[in-house]
Amino acid sequence: MTIQESDDIFEVLDSEVEDATAAVPIYTINSYPTDPTLEVLHIRWHRNEIEIPRFQRGWVWTHTQASQLIESFLLGLPIPGIFLYREPTNLKLLVIDGQQRLRAVWGFFDGHLPNVPEFYLRDVDPRWEGNKYTDLTEPDRIRLRDAVLRATIVEQTSPNDNSSIYHIFERLNTGGTHLNPQEIRNSAAHGPFNERIKELNKNADWRQIFGRPQPDTRMRDVELVVRFCALLEGSEQYSKPMKTFLNDFMKKHQADESDQPFQEDFAETVHRVVAALGPRPFHVRRGLNAAVFDSVMIAFARSDSTPTDIQTRWQSLLRNPSFDSATRSSTTDVDTVKRRIEIAMHTLFN
Repeated sequence: MTIQESDDIFEVLDSEVEDATAAVPIYTINSYPTDPTLEVLHIRWHRNEIEIPRFQRGWVWTHTQASQLIESFLLGLPIPGIFLYREPTNLKLLVIDGQQRLRAVWGFFDGHLPNVPEFYLRDVDPRWEGNKYTDLTEPDRIRLRDAVLRATIVEQTSPNDNSSIYHIFERLNTGGTHLNPQEIRNSAAHGPFNERIKELNKNADWRQIFGRPQPDTRMRDVELVVRFCALLEGSEQYSKPMKTFLNDFMKKHQADESDQPFQEDFAETVHRVVAALGPRPFHVRRGLNAAVFDSVMIAFARSDSTPTDIQTRWQSLLRNPSFDSATRSSTTDVDTVKRRIEIAMHTLFN
């Protein structure tokens, strides 16, 4: 799903869809197999050296499925391998594929699953039925600790980001829902700045503008907040595609402990927009138009005060043929982005 997929919130703009699905870069990736024991994987999990990325779904296995995986290890049966991505900076391993298997193993060692407070084996061979890890014989515990789970470690060397992890994930999970750009940023640029951007998304005035009281489950509202902040900071340096422009903005600020001045700018801007234009102002045709949104929001943010005849100016802007064109087609082209911001500034505040 992209920010412009058809629903009752967004106006579908072909240029936005094309931008969100821009070509995947050609990667240079190193990958190599390793055979850690279950005990090593468990130790590294508790050291926080292995992480489950946020784009992964939650725990979905049943108690029986988890039990039968443990039984397979005890029986010495082969288990499909897992894929791990090594982050270049902190060297942590992110789970691309295999989190259900890993959580089942870790859960058995720890005595519980995410949805089962007491993990004992069920629907397995009678010699182990009802056993917790502590109930196993010492030889069985050793056999389980020493069991190997083949892992493929992936390291991306170029381009200089970690975007390959999401394409690998999608191709290993072809039956799943594809991640949209902001869901990917949520993991690729995780950190204090990302968390503060998500807090801005809860602003009451912004919820009125977006048109729904609760955050969007696919984070499309968060993407608009990022779009505002990125263009406010550097619309003059904007380059296509918009997706990459927003990616670079989030990576640049990833480690920022504060979202100032974005917090103040965003809160003041959405408050002034609601006061001047009312709720859902950017639903100008068939849903929220991202191009109308970014140009008008930037115009408000760069102005000192709101004219008394703002409603007349607003209607004039919506009737402007050049502005209408710049919010319908080629909306992520460099000239189009700059032109519609200039038109909005001139019409609303000059």
